[in-house]
Amino acid sequence: MTFQDELNYLIGSPISASKYIYGSIFHILFARADGDTKLICNGCQWAVLDEAGTVILHDELALSSALIGDLFTGKRLRAVRADAAVLTLRFDDIVFHAFTTEEYHLDIHEGVALGSAEWQAISDGARNSFILFRPGHDASGYEFSQYFDLTAVPWGAAYLKKQEGMNG
Repeated sequence: MTFQDELNYLIGSPISASKYIYGSIFHILFARADGDTKLICNGCQWAVLDEAGTVILHDELALSSALIGDLFTGKRLRAVRADAAVLTLRFDDIVFHAFTTEEYHLDIHEGVALGSAEWQAISDGARNSFILFRPGHDASGYEFSQYFDLTAVPWGAAYLKKQEGMNG
């Protein structure tokens, strides 16, 4: 099964808990009759948009379990799209976009380019930006295979402006 297939299995499932870990890393727990499934966002860039397309939360903010929990807990996953450069999860009234830009990737991975031989030599677990743990199944990971272009999406400029406000 692909990572998207594993996530598609969770469509309609509510998030029973969420927990902030560090940086842009957090966990969300989907309640399922066959056992809770944990999705780990393991360090990438991301933005949460409301129904109007406004960036309401992003990876550079001062995050906490309360903030993540208030946003995600109780929501149901409605749709999933896993592309080479972006993972999009649609919930009841929010959309979560996860991605990596070239600048960000090279910074956090000490100059190792996405897709390079050096990158491919790194273990899958270290390359995965998301890991899904579903009871009775092997862990399933998702890694970006392309850089994301923030200028290609309507919310990209707002994300960059919010980031600049945090860093500048």
